[in-house]
Amino acid sequence: MAIGTLVGRGVPRIDAAGKAQGAARFTDDIQLPHMLHGAILRSPHPHARIRAIDVSRAVSLKGVRAVVTGRDGPGEKYGVFPHSRDQYLLALDKVRYVGDEVAAVAAVDRDTAEEALGLIRVEYEVLPAVFDPAAALKEGAPVLHDHAPDNVSATVGLDFGDLEGAWKGSAAVLEETFDLAALSHCQLEPYVSLASYDPATGQLDMWMPHQSPFTKQKGLSNTLGIPPHKVRVLKAQIGGGFGGRSEVSPADYCAALLSMKTGKPVKIRYSREETFTVTRQKHPWHARVKLGADARGVVTGFEADILVDGGAYNSTGQIAISVPYATIEATYRIPNVRYRATRAYTNNSIRGAMKGHGINQIYYVFETLLDGLARELGIDPVEMRLRNIMNTGETTNSGSTVTSSGLREAIERSAAAAGYGKTKPAGRGLRGVGVACGSSIVGFNMGFRSGSTAHIHFNEEGGATLFTGTTDNGQGNDSMMVQIAADQLGVPMAEIALVSADTQLTPLDPGSYSMSATYVSANAVWEAAKDARRQLLEQAAEKLEAAPEDIVLADGFAQVVGSPAQRVLIRSLVIKALQKGKPISGKGHFRPDINYTRDWTTPGRQQGQVTGTYSYGAAVAEVEVDPDSGAIHILGMTGAQDCGFAINPTAVEGQSHCSIAFGLGQALLEQLAFDSGQTFSTNLVEYGLPGAADVPEMQTLIVESLDPSGPYGAKEASEALHIAVLPAITNAIADALKVRPTRVPVTPDQVLKLLQGKR
Repeated sequence: MAIGTLVGRGVPRIDAAGKAQGAARFTDDIQLPHMLHGAILRSPHPHARIRAIDVSRAVSLKGVRAVVTGRDGPGEKYGVFPHSRDQYLLALDKVRYVGDEVAAVAAVDRDTAEEALGLIRVEYEVLPAVFDPAAALKEGAPVLHDHAPDNVSATVGLDFGDLEGAWKGSAAVLEETFDLAALSHCQLEPYVSLASYDPATGQLDMWMPHQSPFTKQKGLSNTLGIPPHKVRVLKAQIGGGFGGRSEVSPADYCAALLSMKTGKPVKIRYSREETFTVTRQKHPWHARVKLGADARGVVTGFEADILVDGGAYNSTGQIAISVPYATIEATYRIPNVRYRATRAYTNNSIRGAMKGHGINQIYYVFETLLDGLARELGIDPVEMRLRNIMNTGETTNSGSTVTSSGLREAIERSAAAAGYGKTKPAGRGLRGVGVACGSSIVGFNMGFRSGSTAHIHFNEEGGATLFTGTTDNGQGNDSMMVQIAADQLGVPMAEIALVSADTQLTPLDPGSYSMSATYVSANAVWEAAKDARRQLLEQAAEKLEAAPEDIVLADGFAQVVGSPAQRVLIRSLVIKALQKGKPISGKGHFRPDINYTRDWTTPGRQQGQVTGTYSYGAAVAEVEVDPDSGAIHILGMTGAQDCGFAINPTAVEGQSHCSIAFGLGQALLEQLAFDSGQTFSTNLVEYGLPGAADVPEMQTLIVESLDPSGPYGAKEASEALHIAVLPAITNAIADALKVRPTRVPVTPDQVLKLLQGKR
């Protein structure tokens, strides 16, 4: 596969200087003329019917310009999918969790807006509430939504092979129950939304943190009753995504509604507490899991019954319980399966996508039992994995082919780099080593946003402008797109201007999710650049009297191979093309080759290619546990990521470091606490986010499997490694304690209980 001069090596990011100098402009930095400030009144009750709302005193407060309630909107419910639209972004009839949006105010400043909130009178009829998902499914439980009298928001059921026969043919079978806590994304940027409505044209401009401008555009169009072409979502810098900027926020809706009512721009800024409590959180899991293997260590059967606390609303609930199985079956051969997952409505905070979206949980439970089986059978845990992993060309139970896999190399290299199996110096505490694998789907069905298109236009100066709809949440997508285009066109990155993530200027794109940006969006940019490159070569061939295939583009020149004197400036070719009325303009499109009719929730439609490709990762953790205090110290982490091809190895390494730190926090520190629906630990200090002192020495390795459909063979980087980190750490703890943790995060008090139970 031909690789140019710019890809495959580390290059500085195009946004590095601006961020380092503090010049990057985030939504809260944007100030518009005559801008008002908004604030949102929230429900103090987890479940209540709204009898009446009196806003008269708030409206009369000096400085208040508008007050809106759910009655001021068109009354359309929000949800990512048509079947999951169950949430009024400003409550109409009921509130279903503490923090649910009831009314919003726009005023000349934030202090006045917040004062006005205290003047709004709401008459509630408090209703019985339910906070435990198991209790929510019982007969007689309080019903949250009329369309779901059983409080079930989504279910998935999958059966493959003969599970009873598998148990009979197993040399060892382990069964365990696991619990995983709710988590917060902890983006450093609190949520801010800015809306500017023009009454003369009916145009609504929006700035907010997002992972796809088109997702926000579609959701706002649906809920506000505005045609999509009248909703423009513009680009601003984004201080972290991690899945939590995926969906329309009530802040977006309220800011837009207030701007439409006042005819002036309105900005709503969440506090850190609001960002913790009313933005979507990672689903907590309760799972009963059973795994068997024969005497050779080959997995025979897998059974999982999963109950997920979905909180008050649905949205992406189906994905949260279906995607986990889609990845585990592409990592390990599992001939016999029974998979049941239920997502229950409760009166807890809203849940949604968070880095992994259920995949972390399934790998934790599976990898824990796989490690246990290895020890039961006397097989080395690394060897146990190597005997069961899927390889390139194999097909999963549900009909997806693994088009590329570097998992075997990732396991072997990470184990070797970590010194796995070698005798380590004795420490003060109990020491253990753990290994685990991870995987991510790359390029899956996202409805109307499954494919991406990109455009490249050359100007009269010989520079080019790249238009792509993808978003950069900090992982370097903007820089990667420019790097690919510059590599193909033979010009410096500085000569390519970027226009991205603007629904009025850029073509449709899935969004900036770790599993699609490099594979789908970059593929479209790659194709657009190749299209423009072809046109440049045709112009050069005419000028240099050579065949296009004998010409290379590099350093701003078109040059005949082997003849350095035979060259011409690319700028000259561009000007010549403009004079002919044939400007150099490239267009590219990519849509994953998958089965777009398959549906996990519908029997008979659960087969077919679910994703364009899969990425893989492996991690090895070394820990020391103090048996007296229960404190866990990570001595070292080694991780390998199969990214297909590293377009920018420096960026891949940085993302791998992030993945290790992210997984460490989930394994040992992070959790959201609740009491009667109220979220506690609502700041970065109390929540338990890892700090620099918590992060151990790290080794990160890049594995390149060259996927046949990826740009240069590339696919996502870091998500699969992140998935492997949590179970690698818990397996290391189990190795140290000789007893398996079944709850995460694994806290010191839990360690002491495990040791006490062992004694």
